[in-house]
Amino acid sequence: MNSELEGERPGIAGRVLSVDIDGRVLVDGGAPAAGDGVARALAGMVVDDLAVDAGEEAIAVDQTNTSVIVDGRLVVKLVGRWAAADRAGRLLERLVEAGSDDVARLHGRVEWRHPRLGTSTLAIVTEYLPGAEDGWTWAVDDVVAVLGGGADPDWPALLGTRVAHIHDALGAGAQPAGTDAAGRRLARAAGALRRAITAAEGPSGARLRNRRGSLERDIRSLGETRPGLEFPIHGDLHVGQVLASPAGGEAAGRAGARRYTIIDFDGDPGLAAAERERPDAAARDIAHLLVSLDLVAAVAQKRAGRVDIRAFGWADRARADLLDAYRAALGRPELFDPALLPGFGAEQLVAELHYADRFLPVWRYAPDAAITYRHPSSNDHPEEPWTPPPFAPTSS
Repeated sequence: MNSELEGERPGIAGRVLSVDIDGRVLVDGGAPAAGDGVARALAGMVVDDLAVDAGEEAIAVDQTNTSVIVDGRLVVKLVGRWAAADRAGRLLERLVEAGSDDVARLHGRVEWRHPRLGTSTLAIVTEYLPGAEDGWTWAVDDVVAVLGGGADPDWPALLGTRVAHIHDALGAGAQPAGTDAAGRRLARAAGALRRAITAAEGPSGARLRNRRGSLERDIRSLGETRPGLEFPIHGDLHVGQVLASPAGGEAAGRAGARRYTIIDFDGDPGLAAAERERPDAAARDIAHLLVSLDLVAAVAQKRAGRVDIRAFGWADRARADLLDAYRAALGRPELFDPALLPGFGAEQLVAELHYADRFLPVWRYAPDAAITYRHPSSNDHPEEPWTPPPFAPTSS
């Protein structure tokens, strides 16, 4: 069930909503927070049986929006900026209409009809998954277990199947990309490499420069690909966007049985809002997800406290299993062009490294490891072997 608020400064739960000059959504002039009653009131606008004193609990992760657990069974995502959740709301509703169980159950959303800004999604209300962890925890745990002699987990193939189902649903109205698609993709990827090369320094910078030629070759391949079809893809797909929670129903009795749920359809946060709205090729989602498996292998080596090439051996197998399952399950094979994978994968690797250089230096080691493994060195510059940084229990 959807609902709506109206006005420039509507009241809810005894508080006043507003949008500042920078587009930030505010509650009583400040940031919303669990316990202020707003999330509970918003949830009550789309769920009929919510108690007036239902509890609110913060979800303690860094995020652009504010997500609050309400009544121990709902998650209310309250947008941090005007229009930030419009895309996610539309795509989740489309998946609901298609009968998808690959995403958390959508209870509804609350829209805000603003006299100056128009109508936009204020909050999305979905089911809460108790015991859920994102893939930077559960996937890394599984790979550390592989390094300790455990068997390969089966979830790469399961994820491939889930993404295929999502692409089939979202791609039902896919359109030809246009004759300029190859040029657009090439320019975007080449720009990402230039920015990464400019920003990189130190040992990781030397390793990147020695692999520039290999990365450029993969990126140039985008200029030789067909336009193909485009549609609204996930746009920011990686293992961190996959929650694993204890399985219910018939699977609940099996030890370690998990339910995998794909979240966060807001699109690539590195792009401007207008760019996030653009349709894209299915291969970009797959390339991003495959790259994230390499990043999991890097994090697992950090967790293990040593270089262990077996982690990337696992990544090779996992990538093959995911891709095979995706292609086998995809009901609309015309949506996927595997020729785009090398270029999109190279772009994502350098984008990850550039993001780390700019905003999160402690993350640099992970894309550095993946680039070093996936691309041969020209040995033009002296370089040190990649090694993982020391592991701290609170870091990735």
